[in-house]
Amino acid sequence: MPDTSFLEWPFFEREHRDLTGRFRPWVETELGPFATAENREGEAARAIFERIGAAGWLAGIIPAAESEGGGLDLRRACLIREVLAYDSGLADVAFSEPWLASLPIALYGNAEQRRHILPEIEAGRSVPAFALSEPAAGSDVSAIATEARETDDGYVIEGRKTWTSNAGVADLYVLFARLEGAGISGFLVPGDAAGIVLEERLKVLPPHTVGTLSFRNCRVPKDCLLGRAGDGIRMALTALDLFRPTVGAATLGFARRAFDEALRRSLGRTTFGKPIAEHQLIQHKLADMAVSIDAAALLVYRAAWLNDRGGGRSTRAAAIAKLFSTEAAQEVVDQSLQIHGGTGVVAGVAVERLYREVRAFRIFDGTSEIQRLIIAKEALRAFSGRSPEG
Repeated sequence: MPDTSFLEWPFFEREHRDLTGRFRPWVETELGPFATAENREGEAARAIFERIGAAGWLAGIIPAAESEGGGLDLRRACLIREVLAYDSGLADVAFSEPWLASLPIALYGNAEQRRHILPEIEAGRSVPAFALSEPAAGSDVSAIATEARETDDGYVIEGRKTWTSNAGVADLYVLFARLEGAGISGFLVPGDAAGIVLEERLKVLPPHTVGTLSFRNCRVPKDCLLGRAGDGIRMALTALDLFRPTVGAATLGFARRAFDEALRRSLGRTTFGKPIAEHQLIQHKLADMAVSIDAAALLVYRAAWLNDRGGGRSTRAAAIAKLFSTEAAQEVVDQSLQIHGGTGVVAGVAVERLYREVRAFRIFDGTSEIQRLIIAKEALRAFSGRSPEG
C-alpha cells in the first residue's frame, strides 16, 4: 500500500482524501485484470476507459457541459492518474489521453459542442484523441503543416498526424490544422469520417496505442470548427499546461510503486547474514528515493493547486512539475531495479515493467529539454517585467 500521508498537505480538501480512499480499492478490484493486459489494437485501453466512465469517476475531471471550462479540479485528475499508474501504466494512459482531448472542447467549444460531446466522454461512451503532432511538427507547434480549406458547406482537411494516441480507435479527433486566411485552428473530426487512413501503429515501450494518420480530402461540416479560427495554438498549449502536472502525477505513481517494491525487496532479500535493508548503501538509496518522491509530489500538487485556485495559466509551475517528476521517477525506478539485482530485469517483474513504462514520459507531452526552455523563458519574462532596466 503506497504512502498517502501527503494527502494531509494543505493543497488538498476533504473531497480529495475521500476520492483517493474510494478510488484505490475500486481500481484494485475492477481494473486488476487489466494491470498486465496486452493492449491489442487499443481494445484493453478502451475497455478501461469505459469502466472508469461508467463508474462515474470522470465527474469533476471533465468539466461540466454547461460550465464553459469551469469546474475543472486538476488535483482530482492528478490523484486519479497517480492511483492508476501505481497499479497499471495501461490504465493510466487509457484514462489520460481521452481526458487531454476533452480539455480543448471543455475550454473552447461552443455550448452545443460541449452539451453534445462532453457527457458522452464523461460516461465513457466516447473516446476522443488529441491530434497535434506531425512528422515535422512536434515540440514546435507553429510548424504544423496539415491544412484545412473552407468550402461552402464545411472544411476539407489534408495532411498527416503522428504520435496520436488512440489513432484508429478514437470516436473523435481534436485536430489542429492550418486554416487558410486564419492560421492554426482546432477542428472536431469524427473518427469515422471519410478520408481518414490509419497508416501505421507505432510500437513503443509503454502500452500506448499510438499511430500515424493521414487525412485525404477529409470533409467535415461547418460546426466542426472548435472555438475561434486561428486560436489553435492557444488551445493546444493551454490544454498541455493543464495536462503536464498530471503527467508528473502519473510518474509519481510509478515512483511510489517502485519505492514500495524496493522496500519489500530490501526487507526480504538477505546477504551476508542480514537483510540488505540493513546495509548502509541500500539505506542511502532508499533515502534518496524517498526525498525525490516527496519533492516531486510537492511540485505536482502545487501546480495543480495553483490552477484550481484560479488566476490564469500556470505555465511555469506545470513545466517544473513535469520536468522534475518525470526525471526523478526515472531515477527512482532505476534504483529500485538496482536493489532488485538480477530479478529486476526478468520480464514480467513489476520493476521491469515500470522501467519500460516510465522512460517515455520524459519525452511525451513535451520533452524535458522543452520544459527547461519553458521554465527559463518564464523566469526571464518575469524578471524583465519587474527589472528597473526593463
